[in-house]
Amino acid sequence: MTTAPPAGPGGELHGAPRPGARSGAGVRVALIDSGVDASHPALRAAALRHVALVQRGAGGGAYGVAPCAPGDLSGHGTACAGIVHRMAPAAEITSVRALGDDGRCSRDGLVAALRFCVRERFSVVNLSLGIDIPKNAPLRPGDYRSLVELYEVADAAYTAEVVLVAAGPNAAAFRTYPGRFKSLIGVGRGAFQDPEALRSELTLDHEILAPGDDVLAPAPGGGERRWTGTSFAAPHVTAHVARIRAAWPELSIEAVKAALHGLARGARGEGVEERGAPA
Repeated sequence: MTTAPPAGPGGELHGAPRPGARSGAGVRVALIDSGVDASHPALRAAALRHVALVQRGAGGGAYGVAPCAPGDLSGHGTACAGIVHRMAPAAEITSVRALGDDGRCSRDGLVAALRFCVRERFSVVNLSLGIDIPKNAPLRPGDYRSLVELYEVADAAYTAEVVLVAAGPNAAAFRTYPGRFKSLIGVGRGAFQDPEALRSELTLDHEILAPGDDVLAPAPGGGERRWTGTSFAAPHVTAHVARIRAAWPELSIEAVKAALHGLARGARGEGVEERGAPA
């Protein structure tokens, strides 16, 4: 087995990438979200697998993951899957349906879904969701428990070389977890003319910006619409990571991050042919 080339000081990658890098060939992406409508025209050619978070027992509190039929009541997960598939069309996408009909997920459910993704050793996991806590409010005892559990599973993902990409807050008044954790890639949103643009911006809330304003993506009913939010910036970064991991699958998470920021500064991974943010 050959060792993948390391990222240079500017995040540039050296050596020949594997074939099909730009398409994300050979990469397994997990999408923890509301499910995916596999019948949508934008996703009919996608390699999709569908599982769902299920409660074990009548009392709740314990969760498992089981195969399920395709479907998405809100369209949120379908939009995110459409963005990933558009940029990395050969990547295999596993939809982990964690959001309920109301578009919400329990904190214990989120932790269980993340643990499943770590056990499955996905190349990259997209989290266009999170726990929003007002910055001017003290943490409650339940907050501490949830955040410690999320922190531990994020560390487990880092150790297992599973790249987590998580949306940051949509409003400055909130802090969003797990997007704040520095063991993963926290994403903020920006307005870019180039749909593949990135910009490095290290803050307490995120470390990189991607298109998240008026993003054209699949919508319920088979059409498309404009979506705005960090939820739709995150899958752009997930797709970039999928391309990097397709080209150099042995890169460490730190090297993947360096390569991602290299793209944001305008550096190009040889053979990846991705564009950085405009000057």
